[in-house]
Amino acid sequence: MADTVIEHLQVKKGEKIAIVGATPDQRALLLPLPEGSVETSVEEAAAVFGFAETLAGLHEELAELLPKLTATRIVWFGYVKGGKGELNRDIIANAVLEHGWRANGNRPIDDEWSAIRVRPLKAGEDPAALRLGKQPAAVR
Repeated sequence: MADTVIEHLQVKKGEKIAIVGATPDQRALLLPLPEGSVETSVEEAAAVFGFAETLAGLHEELAELLPKLTATRIVWFGYVKGGKGELNRDIIANAVLEHGWRANGNRPIDDEWSAIRVRPLKAGEDPAALRLGKQPAAVR
């Protein structure tokens, strides 16, 4: 069983972790780090956690962040549950498709927050076939 929230998100003890785009309150959701883990740069991290509050901000973060994640084992993006924010699971899943990635997991962080796991598209995966739910006008 996971000892910490971040271990619940499949981070292993001793792994290097990067947390990007997080407010102090969002960062606190992921603390404490697992035993032996330290924060590091995105390029050196085995696990990366991103936060964005708007679709435009998410696309900016994805464009900057995803090309740097060639050696990253696991990538998560946090969002507010229950439609209380501009982003949700489907919007994030569809946004990452536009950057050559796809959603492949979803986990609760606490009563207010969830996280969606993403990974690069594999050869032959059709982004159009992976789109979820209704599209906001800015994504269509």
